[in-house]
Amino acid sequence: MSRKKKRRKIEYKDIDLNIMPFIDVFSMLNTFLLFTAVFLSVGILEVQIPFLSNTPPPDDPKDSRVFEVKVDVTKEQVEIQTAYTRPPNQEQKFPFPNNADGLKQMHQKLAEIRKQNADTDKATVFSEDDVSWESLSAVLDTVMLRIEGDPIFPPAKDAKNREKAEIDAKLYLYPKIVMGSVMLR
Repeated sequence: MSRKKKRRKIEYKDIDLNIMPFIDVFSMLNTFLLFTAVFLSVGILEVQIPFLSNTPPPDDPKDSRVFEVKVDVTKEQVEIQTAYTRPPNQEQKFPFPNNADGLKQMHQKLAEIRKQNADTDKATVFSEDDVSWESLSAVLDTVMLRIEGDPIFPPAKDAKNREKAEIDAKLYLYPKIVMGSVMLR
């Protein structure tokens, strides 16, 4: 007898792979991936690490004495408050009625204040929540815009864009308006 290897014929049966659980898992993973991708945001935090040094700290311009103009608007009156940020504060208050004549007088006073402190080009406006938009808008226009006869003030020393600052000086009495006391309910 010869020793021949008998080849066995291997028969493969149809094998059914159940991949439904894998599909279920990946569909759930996709759902969570999409939900979490919405809430992700890239943020850069600039951290200043303290270090020891024998040199004195540099003069901070924020520590210098700055003149501030604040305008407080209520239904009945508009009040200008001027003060310096560091002592002596020399705080002054000028009340005006909240009507057309009062706003004209207020504009004249603001022009006079700006003439005395030409480098101050920012005013902060505070408003009570019962003041109508028309009244607040009229006060903002009075504070911001120049009228005929107002002097043209040179741009502030810290102006970054000199050309824009010169154009603004021809249009505005106080080109920078800050709305203060914002409350969200």
